[in-house]
Amino acid sequence: MESVEFNANDWTGRIYTVKYRTLKDGTVKFNFRGDNYKIIFTSNEDDMEPDWSSINGKCYSVGDSSPYPIARVSKFGKDKYWTATDDDYINGITRDHQNPVAAVCQILSNIM
Repeated sequence: MESVEFNANDWTGRIYTVKYRTLKDGTVKFNFRGDNYKIIFTSNEDDMEPDWSSINGKCYSVGDSSPYPIARVSKFGKDKYWTATDDDYINGITRDHQNPVAAVCQILSNIM
């Protein structure tokens, strides 16, 4: 079990500490403000242009039957920061953080 502390980066500016765990298949599970979530990651390797390779994640609410993610997170090449957004940029919010869980939680704190 790991944890990350971050500023919600919303209208409250509240500081959160979120505990999360990474499963063997790479899925990350965490609880944020009383709700359970999971991030499922996929990678897109570009052998010709390694800097264009990316890791993408989709965040789903655990127990929700919706097939649509609530938020997305991605990181290109050797970037230090993950960029998260609400699904398909519906609200036009993006947040950057070195930890993908923190980046997603910053989005969740702005849209939930």
